[in-house]
Amino acid sequence: LMLEQKSKQEKWMEEQKLLSKETLENRIAEEKSKIDAVLAEAKAREEARLAEEQKRLVEVQLEQRLAAEKSKLDAEIAAVEEKIRRELELLESRKSVKEEAAKAVEEEAENENEEELDISSPATAPPLEEEELALPDEALGSIEDLPKLSSTTSDVLTADVEALELISMCQADFDSTYSTDVSSSAESCLLPTDYPFVSLLRDSSPYIVNHRHSTIVYHIPGDLISDGEKFNSVMDDIALTWLFGMKIVLCVGCRTQVSQRLNKLEGKPTKLKSGVRITTDTALRVLEEEAGFGRFEVERQLNRCLRSKGANCNVVSGCFITAKKHGVVDGVDYQYTGYPKTLQTDRINRFISRGDVVLLTPLGFTEGGEALNIKSEQLAGFTAGALKASKVVYFSTKPLVMRGSNNSRDANANQRIQMIQRSNALQILSHHGLKIHGKTGFPHWSSPTAAARTPKVQSYLLKMGWATDALDKGVERAHIIACDDGALLEELFTARRGYGTCISQDDYEAPHPEDQNDDLLAETLLD
Repeated sequence: LMLEQKSKQEKWMEEQKLLSKETLENRIAEEKSKIDAVLAEAKAREEARLAEEQKRLVEVQLEQRLAAEKSKLDAEIAAVEEKIRRELELLESRKSVKEEAAKAVEEEAENENEEELDISSPATAPPLEEEELALPDEALGSIEDLPKLSSTTSDVLTADVEALELISMCQADFDSTYSTDVSSSAESCLLPTDYPFVSLLRDSSPYIVNHRHSTIVYHIPGDLISDGEKFNSVMDDIALTWLFGMKIVLCVGCRTQVSQRLNKLEGKPTKLKSGVRITTDTALRVLEEEAGFGRFEVERQLNRCLRSKGANCNVVSGCFITAKKHGVVDGVDYQYTGYPKTLQTDRINRFISRGDVVLLTPLGFTEGGEALNIKSEQLAGFTAGALKASKVVYFSTKPLVMRGSNNSRDANANQRIQMIQRSNALQILSHHGLKIHGKTGFPHWSSPTAAARTPKVQSYLLKMGWATDALDKGVERAHIIACDDGALLEELFTARRGYGTCISQDDYEAPHPEDQNDDLLAETLLD
């Protein structure tokens, strides 16, 4: 009986232990769920707070930009008004001077041909005889022969037609003696101007004809948008190339604006790996906002330049690019950074064929609708290759040019190298340890030392790499030029007067005999 009672007691104790354990586990699960709920609520509140702060920061920055633009426009308007006022004052002063001069000439002519009369007082002056008041016949004749001067600056002919003379255009001085002989000429000609417009236009005509109806892709860097003066001149030159009949596609970057925003948000300078940004969630959000701002600025300035030239053109932008993530490259996860995979070339060709300008931003979308950051320079080269464009042009606010090394023994020693071929560019890139992946366009440096170059040199080499990749896809020529006033026009429409580096196909036939790419021999190596 005692053994039975003891077994029952042990069984009851086991049941109590199991029940206590189950109760304790239930309580732990309930507490854990409560803690998870509290943490989720705190996380949601923190995310909402961060989103609100970011939204407030964006609003403040937009207000500051709008205020800066407004003050800039007000200053420009005030400067224009002041200039107009000064010109009006100058015109008024010139008009008054001309009127006074005309009156003085008339009075002098009258005084020379009239006899002196005493007009001191009619009462005390002695009466004059009729013979004394009469003027000599030769004086009357000379007065009638004088041209009637006009007191205005109008182009309307107000002089006496009988007093006009026909003189040679090359006659140095105006001969007051009337003569119908217009065959005589002097050594110096009085031409309106000596500006060589005719010769410049004739020299540029082969390029104008060659570029007409051709497709050109321009890369607009973000730091150019921040420089108002250079940005205006570049957009004005781009508008002029559109007037010459070129089909234009713009690829707009915003790396400078994104880096500045991220520096303020994170409190430290952002770094690039191999010249490519690691795009986080925050960086992607900032990129979307700055890409929209850059697109608006380019559309605004280009529309202003085209309207000022009497042109009617639309700027079209949209989702033309399908992108794919880089993923993990050399042990680094680039997150939301990708590369262009496909381009809707049919739609873009349809737009540019009817005279519109297509604008692309450094944002691509995956097939699932996910936004990705695309390197704008890579996008320009990819777009030019997909469209089989005639040219791709990279603008640079901090341009570099190539020069033959002093140690070189060939003809290029210490000489500027302006025009090279694709094979030369591949040799230069190999010499500096840079290779562009053929499919993804990702830049690979042969060593950390090769990648650790100054930002200006690294940017120049990367542009040359993506330009060479565009040439591999069928583009005829690639240009890396400065953003100076008129640099684009001299690069495209003159021979041997370019502002940067021109890379062409090895078998490219130039439209001008002086525009051959023979600056650099195939065996030349540059520092």
